[in-house]
Amino acid sequence: MLKSNYEGQSVEQALQQGLKDLNVQEQQVRIDVINEGKKGIFGFMKQDARIELTIIDPELKEFNSIEDLRNRNQQNEQQTQDLDEDTESNNITEDNENTVSEDNSNHSQNEKKNSLNDIADQTLEYILNIIKEMNINVEGSYKIKSNTLYIDMSSDQASYIIGKRGQVLNALQTVGQNYMHQYIKGYYTLILDIESYRAKRKETLEQLAINMAKKAKQTKRPVKLEPMYNFERKIMHQALSKVEDIETYSEGREPHRYLVIKNK
Repeated sequence: MLKSNYEGQSVEQALQQGLKDLNVQEQQVRIDVINEGKKGIFGFMKQDARIELTIIDPELKEFNSIEDLRNRNQQNEQQTQDLDEDTESNNITEDNENTVSEDNSNHSQNEKKNSLNDIADQTLEYILNIIKEMNINVEGSYKIKSNTLYIDMSSDQASYIIGKRGQVLNALQTVGQNYMHQYIKGYYTLILDIESYRAKRKETLEQLAINMAKKAKQTKRPVKLEPMYNFERKIMHQALSKVEDIETYSEGREPHRYLVIKNK
C-alpha cells in the first residue's frame, strides 16, 4: 500500500505539504490524523501535527513505491526530453519525412481531442438521461478546460436537481465522474452545475466560513462543520487562509469528512 507520513504546525499545513510532495489532490488520498499537535505554553510541550496519506486513486496505486510516485513527473519530463531529442534528430532527414511526422503528430492530437469530446458527449447524455428518468425536463452543454469537464445545465425544475444543499447535484456529479472514468485515461474531474448554483453556493460557503471563524474566536473553541465534499471544504479553506489567528483542517473519512475551524 502506498502511504507516507507528514508533519506540520497544524494538520492542514501537514496535509498541504504532503499533497505537494506527492503531487496529488486531496480526493486522491485517504487522510488519517495521527496527532493533531499541541501549541504548548510559551513554546514548551509543543507538538507538531502528524498525518498519514494513503493513495486511493486506482491509477496512482499502480506505482510500485512512493518514490516512483514522486518521480513520475521527472519520468514524464525525461520521456518528453527523449521525444524532443528524437524529433530533433529526425529533423535532419528529408523534408518529406518531416511533413509525414508533423501530420502524424497533428493526427494524434486531433484523435485525442476527438476522443475527449466523444467521452464528454457521452457523459453529458448519460447525466441528462438520468434526470429525464426523474420526469424533469433539462438541457445541458459542456466545455473542457485543462483536466476538467464542466457541464452546465438549465431547467425550470432546477431545485429538484439541486436538492437540499446541493445533495442531489453532488450525487449526480459523483455518478457522472464515475461513468466518465470508465472511458478516459488519466486524472479528469467533472464539475456539474445548473442555473449558476455553484457560484451561489460558493458565496454561501465563504460567508459561513467567516461567521464560523468569528464564533471560534469568541468561544476559543474549535468549530466543527457538517460533512461536505472536498471541493466545498477547499472553498472554505481558501476563504479563511488569510484570516489572522484562525486555522482550518479536515477530519474524518470520506464521505463523512468535515471541516474544523480553530482559533490559534
